[in-house]
Amino acid sequence: MLEQEMEMDVGDPVKASNLLRLIKQLLLEKAYDGVRMLFQSAQESERNTQLLPHIAMELYHDVCSENLTDEVNSQEPELFDCCDELLKLLAKYAPLQELMLELMERLEESSSINVFGAYLRALQVVLQRQGRDKPQAVEWSLQSIVTRLKELPLPQYLSEGYDEAQARLIEQNEQVEDLLAHYITVGLFRQPLRDEILQDLQPPFQTFRDCGLNRRNIFTCFFIQLLGRPLALLEMSHVKKDLTRTYVQQVTKSLTQDATQFLGDPFYLLNLVEQRARWQRKLDPSKGVYEMSCRNVFLIEEKLPLHAVAMYYHSLFVGNQLPPNAPRIYAPLFLFETIVYLAEVLLRQQEPPLQYCGLRLVEHLLSTLQDSVPTSSLQLDVHKRFCEALCKIVGYSPQVSLRQLGLHVLRQFILAFDDHGKYLILKNLLGTLQHDGLMGYLGGMYKDLVNKALEESGPLPEVFSGKLFQEMLLLCVCVLPHDVKSDLLLHSDRLCHALNILRYFAVRDKKDVTGFWQALPEIEKELLDPLGKALNFSMAHYKAYKERVEKGQSASDDELMQRQLNMLAVNISNSGMAGGDADSKLPDIGRQEKLDVLASSITSLETLQSLYLRASEIIEQSTRLRRIANPSNA
Repeated sequence: MLEQEMEMDVGDPVKASNLLRLIKQLLLEKAYDGVRMLFQSAQESERNTQLLPHIAMELYHDVCSENLTDEVNSQEPELFDCCDELLKLLAKYAPLQELMLELMERLEESSSINVFGAYLRALQVVLQRQGRDKPQAVEWSLQSIVTRLKELPLPQYLSEGYDEAQARLIEQNEQVEDLLAHYITVGLFRQPLRDEILQDLQPPFQTFRDCGLNRRNIFTCFFIQLLGRPLALLEMSHVKKDLTRTYVQQVTKSLTQDATQFLGDPFYLLNLVEQRARWQRKLDPSKGVYEMSCRNVFLIEEKLPLHAVAMYYHSLFVGNQLPPNAPRIYAPLFLFETIVYLAEVLLRQQEPPLQYCGLRLVEHLLSTLQDSVPTSSLQLDVHKRFCEALCKIVGYSPQVSLRQLGLHVLRQFILAFDDHGKYLILKNLLGTLQHDGLMGYLGGMYKDLVNKALEESGPLPEVFSGKLFQEMLLLCVCVLPHDVKSDLLLHSDRLCHALNILRYFAVRDKKDVTGFWQALPEIEKELLDPLGKALNFSMAHYKAYKERVEKGQSASDDELMQRQLNMLAVNISNSGMAGGDADSKLPDIGRQEKLDVLASSITSLETLQSLYLRASEIIEQSTRLRRIANPSNA
């Protein structure tokens, strides 16, 4: 070995310079086979390759980088291919660090898949030479690949959300095809490197895993990072019912399997996810990293983004990529509680495809639970954050299918807990939400839970009777925040649900098993009495206003009309369907438009009034029957 190094040191610079000139001359003459013969011929190869270390960087700058362009590839493809082969060859002999920096820069700036592939093949050789040395340099090289993939242009609708019809055509989009070609090229790049590292992982394994900066961990983070954006935007299993094997699935499967092989235990990251998402660690301003994370690369967001980790577990569970030999010692409850952290991360992303993945991930984990989730689990703050993110999607997402799936998952999530857990979640949501439709739905859900308990034999659980029931009932039905002056149209959905709940318990619970009749006096005071007055006032006010409009006695900027239109604009804005300022004054509208708005408002009030009268009638009838059955309570 020492003799070879001495031979390299005393190599003839003149011969090396002559070789460089010869290569350039052959390229000018388009004698590409002649260039190849210099390094493939049995007679020439050994002598010429020994000279390459002296001219490798000159060859790179003067020949390779000059010709590895889209223009050359288009006009002189044979020259491009020859320089591509030269670059891969000189990567074996050029100064490692100097060439690595050049390749990183070129990869980030590559203008096409052809140029990207040429530099990536050279980087593959460089990283094989690098081996276990200088893992930081390896990490920077891989990061340049991630940076390039993230900068590739993509259709706008991928970020905005797409339907089934669009999903069927996604892989035919030119920009998506280019992205997938880049991913497939990266797959070819990482194969030999992956195999080398896996050979190093043969037994005996370390008892405690080294989580520091080493080649295995760097590549693990690299594989998982690639599962995040932009690949995650192409996850379309939520809209394609008859999904065949797509390129996206193939790429996702390959990356997932590689990451799993490097981790050994696919559940290994879950404990680290809990550390990152649950416990706040101090930030070291001088280093720009979290406390102690310098000893664990999996704790650093820049190295391992949580949304990418979430997509890894989405692939394992929803994509059925969990290996058969995965450990079976993890309890379903532990997996559920930990995965909720990742699902919440996905739900808080802006792109609907990622939100879908978060919902599907939780849906799958809920299906694996064999026992009810205990109330003690709610001590984890993540459940509150998850519900907040989920309710935001259910209430305001512009994607109808996303709202529907979100509502289904919310229901299944609540039902997964024991009775007391269900009660606490519903009570917290009803006490904090501002979306009337969703609050009405949750109130109806609590009513259904009580109904189910009433149909079962034995005493009612504590949360469905007595004081706790009465507290929840008041949250479900007392929805007049401003008493008689409340805007009934703004709260019409929840008021309808509330009146239906009152009608149900007045008929169903004549014996007051739940405590409904004990709560009725307060309900009458807080809801029924002021609601009756508010309905009469609102109905008279709208009808009088309609008459003024019909007679042409209403100014175009009438305050009531402006408020109604502003409320409509706010609802549209909250649903994500409008980009304007909902608080700004809307333009004047014509007489007929005003009459249409007023007619719709009056119809809504009449529907609400009908429900109110029917509920009041049923409560009055049930009250008389109770007095007849129990004269002592009269």
